[in-house]
Amino acid sequence: MTTSAQRPRKDQIRNRQRLLDAARTAFAEYGPGLSLEAIARRAGVGTTTLYRHFPTKNDLVEQLLSDLCDGARRIAERAMTMHDAWEAFRTVFTQGCVLEPTDLFLFDTLCRTSPAAAEYGSQATFGIVAPVAERARHAGVLRTDVTVADIAALMRMADSAVIAEERRAAQNVLLDGLRRTAG
Repeated sequence: MTTSAQRPRKDQIRNRQRLLDAARTAFAEYGPGLSLEAIARRAGVGTTTLYRHFPTKNDLVEQLLSDLCDGARRIAERAMTMHDAWEAFRTVFTQGCVLEPTDLFLFDTLCRTSPAAAEYGSQATFGIVAPVAERARHAGVLRTDVTVADIAALMRMADSAVIAEERRAAQNVLLDGLRRTAG
C-alpha cells in the first residue's frame, strides 16, 4: 500500500524540476565550477530544498548526465533488437549522440565538474556503446583493435560537424574504417 508520505508532493516534484532546469542553464553558462547555492537562487528555492533533492553537487550532476543520456539509451536498446549486428552498431554510431550541440557542450561541462562525474559520463557512454560493439565484434564485422573508448571518441568527432551532410559524410568515412574487412 502506498501512502501519501511515500509519494512526493506536487510542489516537491515542481521544485525538483525547477532545480534541474536551472542547473542545466547555469552549468551551460558558467561552467563546472558553479556553486549549488547559485543554482538554488536561480531556481528560486532555498538551499535546504536543493540539498533535500540533491545532497551533493555530484548527485545533481549525475541526474543531469543521466537525463542527457536517456535518448541514446533508447536508441541502443532498439538497436540491440535488430537482427543485423552491423546495422545495430551503425544505428548507435550514427544516432547514439542524439544531443543538440548545446547539450553535447553541457555533457562535456558536467563531466568536468569532478572525477566522479567524469567517470559517470564515461560509464554511461560505455553502457550505450559496448553492447552493440561487442555484438558486432563477435559477428566478425567490427575491427578487433578498436576499443569502446575509441568508438565513443569517433562518434563525438563525427557529431561535432554542425551541418547534417558533413556529419553523415564523417560518420560514413569513420564507419568504413571501423568495419572489419574479409581476409
